[in-house]
Amino acid sequence: MNASSLSDSAALEKAQRLHAENIVIDSLSPHFIAECVLTPAMVDLGKKLQSEGKKRFAIQATLADYLIKECERDPATRETYLAYWKRSGVTAGNNTLYGTGAPDNAWESLLADFGRVGRMVSAFDGALVQANCAADIEAAYKAGKHAVFYNSQSAEPIGDKLERVDTLFGLGLRSMQLTYNLRTRFGDGCLEKNDGGMSRFGEALVHKMNERRMIVDASHASPRTAMDATLCSSLPVIASHTAAKGLSGHARGLPDDVLKAMADRGGYAGVVILPAFLLPPGGDDRAEKAGKPTGWATLDLLVDHVQHMINTMGEDHVGIGTDWGKPYYTALTWTPEMVNESTSGFDWVGWRPHDKFNPNNQMMDVETWDKWPNITAALLRRGIPEATVVKLVGGNFLRVFREVCG
Repeated sequence: MNASSLSDSAALEKAQRLHAENIVIDSLSPHFIAECVLTPAMVDLGKKLQSEGKKRFAIQATLADYLIKECERDPATRETYLAYWKRSGVTAGNNTLYGTGAPDNAWESLLADFGRVGRMVSAFDGALVQANCAADIEAAYKAGKHAVFYNSQSAEPIGDKLERVDTLFGLGLRSMQLTYNLRTRFGDGCLEKNDGGMSRFGEALVHKMNERRMIVDASHASPRTAMDATLCSSLPVIASHTAAKGLSGHARGLPDDVLKAMADRGGYAGVVILPAFLLPPGGDDRAEKAGKPTGWATLDLLVDHVQHMINTMGEDHVGIGTDWGKPYYTALTWTPEMVNESTSGFDWVGWRPHDKFNPNNQMMDVETWDKWPNITAALLRRGIPEATVVKLVGGNFLRVFREVCG
C-alpha cells in the first residue's frame, strides 16, 4: 500500500476527527490507574520508592493507591486525569487487573485490584464507567464518557476452581489469558523452554469461558497453546496485544498460521506498541536517525506490523492494543533489577536477556498514552483507507466484544 500525500499536521487533524466521530478502543491499554496520569508529586514518590530499592510492581501499586486517593479528594487531579484521557481520543480501554506473580497469591491479588478499580470509577461520579458489554461502550461514547473493561493476563487466579469464572464474570472480568509468559496448569506461555501447547484442564477452562461468554485471549501464549485455544473455542479468540512474529521473530509475537486461524474463526489481534516486540532481528534504524537511543521504535514500524497482519488476517480482524505509553516509565529510569519480580528467588515474569524487555525504550510519538491520535495519523499517512482505519482503531474489537460478551 502506497503512502498517502497527507502532511503530518493534516494526518493528525484527520485522526482527531476520526476519534471524535467514531468509537475508539484500545484492546489492551495501560492500566487506567497504575499506568495512567502521573502528577509531579507522583514522580517524586516514584523516585523515592526506586531509591529505597522497590521494584516495578510495588511502585505501580503505590502510585495507583496515591492517584485513587487524590482523585477521590481533589477536583484538580480529576480534571487532569480526564484531560489526559480526552487527549487520547480513546472511548474505551481493556485494563489488566492481574498480570503475573507467585501463583499462590493470584486470586487474592485479582480481588484486591477489583477493589481499587471500583474506588477509582466511583471517584469520577459517572464520567468514567465500567463496560460489561458492547452496548455499554456505545452508550459511553454517545454520552461523552470514558469506559473501562477488565481482563486478567493469566488464568492463575482460577486455580483448580473453574467456578471462579462465574464469580469473576459477575464482578466484570470480560477476558482472560490462559498464560502469561510461563507455563500454567492451563498451557505453555511464550517464554517456556518447550511448547507443549494447551493442557486438558486448559481445554476445560476454554469451554467454561465459552459458556460464560468470556473472551479467551492468547496474547502471551506459546504458538501451540494459542493455536490449541483457537481450535478448541466455540467463540472467537483474540490476541489483545501482540506482534507479527513473521516480522520481528520475537517470542511475544504470534506466527502467521496462528493469526490466520484466529481470523478464520472470527477472532482479532491488536498490535502492541512495545518496541522490543516489534523490532526486526537486524534492528531498525529509523528511530536512531531521528535522534532516539537504540531500542526505541517508530510509528512506521508499528504500521509495518499492522499492514502485515492485515495481509495475513484481513482488515476486519486487526486493531491496536498498545500496552505501552506509560508515564511512569518515561518519568523514571529503570534498571534490570527493578523489573525482575523475583519471589523466593524465582522471577515469575520470565523475561530473559535476549527478549530485550526494557521499560526505558519507547515508541516515538506515543511515549505517553494521551498521544494515541498519532497512531491513527500514522495509519492514514501510510495510505490505509479511512474506512479501514475506523475498523482498526475500534470497530473490529467492538465486533468481537459484541459477539462474545453481548
